Formats: sequence, C-alpha cells, structure tokens
Amino acid sequence: MYEWAVFCMNGQFPIGSISPWRYFACIGFFLACLLSISDDDNALPHWLNFVVWQVQVFSGLAFFIATHTLMKGVLARQNDLVKLAISSVIAVTIYVPFSLLRDVYIEHETAYTLYALFEEWQNMAPAALISWVAINLPWLSGFQIKRTDNTTSSSQEDTQTIDNIANKNKSKTIEPLMVNPDIPEPTVEPQDNSTTQPEHDFLKIAKIGNIDSLICLKAELHYLKVVTEQEQHLILYNLKDAIEALSNIDKKLSEGQTHRSYWVNSNHAEKLLRKNREGELVLSNQDKVPVSRANMKKVKGWFE
Repeated sequence: MYEWAVFCMNGQFPIGSISPWRYFACIGFFLACLLSISDDDNALPHWLNFVVWQVQVFSGLAFFIATHTLMKGVLARQNDLVKLAISSVIAVTIYVPFSLLRDVYIEHETAYTLYALFEEWQNMAPAALISWVAINLPWLSGFQIKRTDNTTSSSQEDTQTIDNIANKNKSKTIEPLMVNPDIPEPTVEPQDNSTTQPEHDFLKIAKIGNIDSLICLKAELHYLKVVTEQEQHLILYNLKDAIEALSNIDKKLSEGQTHRSYWVNSNHAEKLLRKNREGELVLSNQDKVPVSRANMKKVKGWFE
C-alpha cells in the first residue's frame, strides 16, 4: 500500500508525484469556477457563463505555459522567479487581444480600440503576474508530495539511526597523533571548481547525489521530471539545459536523448522494443520511454 506523505527536509518540500498536466488542469478548473460564480454582472445564463470562463481561463493558461516553455537565450538563463515574471508579461501582452474579444462580442461592454487593449492589459497584468507566480509557488519553494511505502519508511528510519550513531562517534574526543618533525608536511594544491559549477548547480537543484543513480529525465510543460533509483520529483528546469549540464560531467551523457521530451541514462536501458517505425525503451525501474525514429540507430548501439 502506498501512502501520500508531505515532509520537510533541509527547508525543501519534494512534490514529485504530481503530474503538471493534472495540476494545471485542476488549478484552471478551480479558477474558472471561482470567476464564473463571482461574475455577478454577467447577463448570460449561468451554464453559458460557466463555459465561457472555462474557455477563457484554460486558453489563457495555455498561453502562459507555452510562453514560459518556449523562452530561449538570455531569458531562459534567468532565475526561476524572474523567468516566471517575464513569461507572465509576455503571455498577457499576447493574450490581451484575444481576451478583449469577450468584452466586445459577448459582454458588449466596449469597442475594439487601442485604448481598450491598453486598459485590458493594465487590468490583467498585475493579477496575472501574481496568479502565475502563485500557481508555480510549490515548485519555487521546493514543495513536494512524495509517495512512499512501508519499506521506504523503515529504510529511512534505519538511515536516521545510522546517522545518529555516526554523529555520536564524531562527537567523541580523538587523540592527537604524534607528528614526526623530520617528515615534511604534504602540500595540497587548491582545486578550481569554477569550470564545474553549472553542472554541480543542476545536480544540486535536481537532488542527484550520484549520477549513476539517475535513470531518466522527462520534460513536462516547463518542468523537468527527475527519476532516480530512490525517487522521482519535479523541478523547474529546461531539458535542453539539463542535458548540457550532464554533458559537461561526461560526454557520453550528451547522447542520452531518446525523444524530444526524454533523456535516458544508457546504463539503465534494459531492452528496446519496436513499435512500428519507432521504439520503446524499457528501463531498469521497468518504466517505458519512447524512442523517436531519429534516435533509433543511436539507441540500438547501446545494446551492441
């Protein structure tokens, strides 16, 4: 039996088992219901008003998701909060001309003019920015809902016991060793970690302690699903940037993309199944990921 547990670790709240598609669908439906109920000035029948708000909220949400996902270059290299703010402003600017159509042709409240467009943008932008950041706040704060079983719980308890014993041993007084003055002390060269900083940042954000334990990565909207031998969780990250960071660790890892939305650690690939002209890769955790036609030859080489 699996149980859903919310837990805190070093200020992080892992939320990996929730699909972004379901998450945004639930958020969009809830917001549309809230707005349709609170729209007292609408002259439409309740059922039609409900449908109109559902269409408007979900179309707007689609603009926001697409804008954030498609950001490239300098914009994509900003921190998460700045990226959300930028994608919000761009999405509102693109969406306003479509949003105004509701007021013009359904509500008959205004004419379609440049002033009306500016006024609509001015009314929407602050609320859209706050809402977009709030919707993505769980991932920004590192919040996660993890699915664990009894064996995992017991293993965590064992790990905690071992850590407690180790901490007690560290606290004991250690006798100083006798130093021979005739033997010179070894010199230690300082290490320059500046060249490995980007990939180390990714490993830290993705909570990957050992690269060998990483099984696969999956792009889900503007998030990245990280699957390891121990767990799976979502982070606010781009698949292309993740592959680039991994290739800096090992050039072999740059060849792991099997599909536009998937990257696989070839060490965890167990079997390749044919599906028409494409393929399906069975991983060590028995998950299956698609293999596009363009990557079939490369993936076949993993098993030769």
